[in-house]
Amino acid sequence: MSSQGHEAGKFSILPEESREQFRLLELPPDLLAILTSSEPQPLIFKSPRNLLGSLSEAEAVICTTNATYSIRQVNTSNSLYICQPTKADVEGDNDDTAALGLQAIAQNDFTLQPNQVKATSAVPYIRAVLPTYSSTGSYQSKDLLSRQQVFDSIPLSQAECEVSWRDLACFETQEPSGCFQPSSTAKAIAWKSVIGQAAASGVDLMAPLSRDQISILVDPNEEWPPELTRALLTSISTIEGDTLVIDAERCAVSTGLDLLAAAQQSRRTLRKAEFLAEWKDLLPEKWRGLAELEKLPRDQYSISDGDHVLLVGASTADGPVAAAETKKRKWHDKFRASKKAS
Repeated sequence: MSSQGHEAGKFSILPEESREQFRLLELPPDLLAILTSSEPQPLIFKSPRNLLGSLSEAEAVICTTNATYSIRQVNTSNSLYICQPTKADVEGDNDDTAALGLQAIAQNDFTLQPNQVKATSAVPYIRAVLPTYSSTGSYQSKDLLSRQQVFDSIPLSQAECEVSWRDLACFETQEPSGCFQPSSTAKAIAWKSVIGQAAASGVDLMAPLSRDQISILVDPNEEWPPELTRALLTSISTIEGDTLVIDAERCAVSTGLDLLAAAQQSRRTLRKAEFLAEWKDLLPEKWRGLAELEKLPRDQYSISDGDHVLLVGASTADGPVAAAETKKRKWHDKFRASKKAS
């Protein structure tokens, strides 16, 4: 304990066992600008749930709405003290004779420094936590979570989570209440239904799709939830105002990969010519020329015996679902029951 006289005030340090615990966070200029702007956005501390083995032991991160910052602990060469004003009696206990002082209530030998990480995919986290909705209407018996609950469990920003959510065509339903990732077979069947609905109703899939047109493409009589079809359309489209514009390249690649995965799931071997023919039939007329093997990522498929096309590294999300570990939900039964009631 040291003193510099009554006029300068008194400085003291609490005993170590009485000190409080603090962590000093050194904000980089971009995060400081967010907090001090006229319309500040929240900074969220997140850490991964026990989803991906060793990744669950990763340190916490700081997230803005669209960026993620890892937190690094940096030792300092000098001790940093957290202080607060105190009053020290000069003569007796009279407040009028008390002099202002300063007391160190905590000591830090390191600081926490956030560093922005490059854009990271949330796909592995989403696949680990969401049950897979299969083409039979079954889904794995994982706990059902809301969309925001899923995002809250992922150590990435909201925007990064939303990009991966869209790319996987994940969807949320009210009954049952929860979220799902569709299997490739379910996506392929749903897209085939969209192609059929478009042909029957005269909807041009190559033009911007209005809300009314999207409603036409989503057939409520099918054996899967309409949210799946809507999510599928969103996954291959860009949003322009109140319309969806299907991206030709994204649509072609997604359809081709889903077709390969569906064939592999059903243990069906596709010859190259057969695969290309089926792929073309799942695309609008003017996009049929996009059905070429060269359009698919080279690390996603292989050619076996010189003529058979196989998917490489298929996700376990597309594997068969064991009956003992599944639940069944008949959306079409609910729909038909509601029609009879009306």
